[in-house]
Amino acid sequence: MPRAPRGKRVIDSSTGSFVVVNRAQRGQPDPFFDRSRNVWVAPWRKADGRTGRPTGRTRAAAEASRDRHVAAELEAGKFAPLSGGFHADTSLTELSRWWLDHVARHRVRVTTWSTYEKQLRVVNERLGEVPVRKLRPEQVAGVIADIADAGSASRARNIRMLLVQLLDEAVNLGLAEDNVARKVRSPRVPKVQRRTLSPAEVARLVSVCDERYVAAVALCFVQGWRVSEALGLAWQDLDLDAGTVRLRRGATYADGIGMVLGAPKTSRTAGRQLLAPTTLTLLAAHHDRSQRLRGERVVPWPEVSYQGEVLDLVFVNPAGSLMLRQHVDKAIRKAAEAVGLDPSEIGTHTGRRSVVTNLYASGDLDLEDVARFVGHSDVSTTRGYVQSEGERPQMVSRKAFGILDPGVDVTGR
Repeated sequence: MPRAPRGKRVIDSSTGSFVVVNRAQRGQPDPFFDRSRNVWVAPWRKADGRTGRPTGRTRAAAEASRDRHVAAELEAGKFAPLSGGFHADTSLTELSRWWLDHVARHRVRVTTWSTYEKQLRVVNERLGEVPVRKLRPEQVAGVIADIADAGSASRARNIRMLLVQLLDEAVNLGLAEDNVARKVRSPRVPKVQRRTLSPAEVARLVSVCDERYVAAVALCFVQGWRVSEALGLAWQDLDLDAGTVRLRRGATYADGIGMVLGAPKTSRTAGRQLLAPTTLTLLAAHHDRSQRLRGERVVPWPEVSYQGEVLDLVFVNPAGSLMLRQHVDKAIRKAAEAVGLDPSEIGTHTGRRSVVTNLYASGDLDLEDVARFVGHSDVSTTRGYVQSEGERPQMVSRKAFGILDPGVDVTGR
C-alpha cells in the first residue's frame, strides 16, 4: 500500500469524503491517494475555475490522465474564436458542404463543382463524422488506398488533390493546425496507351460522318477542340468569310441540371483562331442546313442566352436546345465502324489526343507550339496527350549526328 501524501484535508460534510489540497509550483494541485476509493487522484484547475479529478490505479496513470485532459482543453481553447457556424468539433462533412457552397462554387465550372461534390461524398462515407482537427494522415491514406485498390488510381489521385485543397481551407479557417492530406503520398497512375488516328484515318472518318455532327467532329479531330468547346459555339463567334472563329465558351453536362454553358476550361483556349479549310467548308454546309431546317419549323427554337447575350448556337438538338456530347460521340463511333476502325477505342476526346500526337510526331513543332495550338495552359498536360513520337526520335538523332559526329561534313564540302 503506498504511503498517503501529507497535506491539508478539505472534508465534504455531506458525504464525509475529502480531498488533499497542496499547490504545486505551477499552480495545479498535487496528486493524492484517495483511500476510500483506493485510487490516485490528479486534480487540475480548469479554465472556468472548476476542478477536474482524473483518477488512476497508480500516480503515473492519474497524472497521465490529467495531462490528457489539460491538453484537450488547451486544444479546444484554440477554437474558441471560431465563427460562421464552425466549432471545435466541426466534422469533415460540415466543412465539405461549406467549402463547396462558399469557395468552390465561385472558383470552378458547374461541371467541376459537381465532380467535387461526388468525390467528397465518397470520402465522407468513411470519414465524414471525424472532426477536422482530429483527422489523421493514416485515415486519409486508407481511403485513398481503397479507391486505388478498387481499380481507379487516377480517381484516387484526384480525390487526394481535392482533399489538399479542402484541408488547406481548414487550416486557413483555424479548424486544423496542419493539412494532413499533404502528408499522404499520391498513388502512382500507370500510363495507358490510348488510340489516336492518323491524318489519313481522320479524313476517312470525316468523309462518312453524319452530316448533323460532322462539323463538330472536324472541330475535335482537325482543330483539336474539346467537344464542350464545339457544343458551346454560336454563329456570332464565326466569320466564315474570313475563316476565323472566336472561342468564348463551352457547353457541358452537370448532374441534376443538364447541359449548361460556361467559360472555356482554360483561359489560354479562348480567343480568335483560324479555321482549317475542311472545317470551314463543313461549317458553311452546316450553316446552310441549319437555316433550311429552321425555316421549316412552325414553332421557333427556344432562346438560349449566356452572360446577357442571346446566342444562335451552331449545334443544337431537334428541339433547338443544347446538344449532348453523347450524340457526337455516337456519331463518331458509327463512322469509325463504317471505315473499319474499332469504335470501342474512339470517342470525342480521341480527336484532341490525335491532333497533339500528330503535330508533335511530325517533328516540325515543339511541345510549346502544340500546347499553344490546342490551348493547354501547361506543357506537361500536352506531354501527357502524346501517344507516339513517330519518326521524331530518328529525326532528332540525324540532326544530332550532323552536329556531334566528326565524320560528318556539316558544311557539305
